[in-house]
Amino acid sequence: GRGGLAHFAAVDAAFWIRAVDPPDGPLPARHELLLDRGPFALDGERALFEAVVPHVLVTKDSGGAATAPKLTAARERGVPVLVVDRPPLPGGVAVEPTVDAALARLLGD
Repeated sequence: GRGGLAHFAAVDAAFWIRAVDPPDGPLPARHELLLDRGPFALDGERALFEAVVPHVLVTKDSGGAATAPKLTAARERGVPVLVVDRPPLPGGVAVEPTVDAALARLLGD
């Protein structure tokens, strides 16, 4: 993804950046931009890992199962994974653990 790429701008390493839209702001000097939109299937992730041969996968914790194929491909190739945690919610934001709990809250049950 493209969020937070400025943090890697000064790192002297090659980056493959996959994003839906071209990123703004500073980017690592050595990078290749892969514009694509998920969801991504396991076979496609395997093919990408074979073509790119990453040393480390950096991914965000976006929730849900969409990240599973790239994590599986990384595990199969022995590629270490760094997962960037989600930022904390702003104060006063209610969180419910399940859809049923959210519906109950909305309906006043």
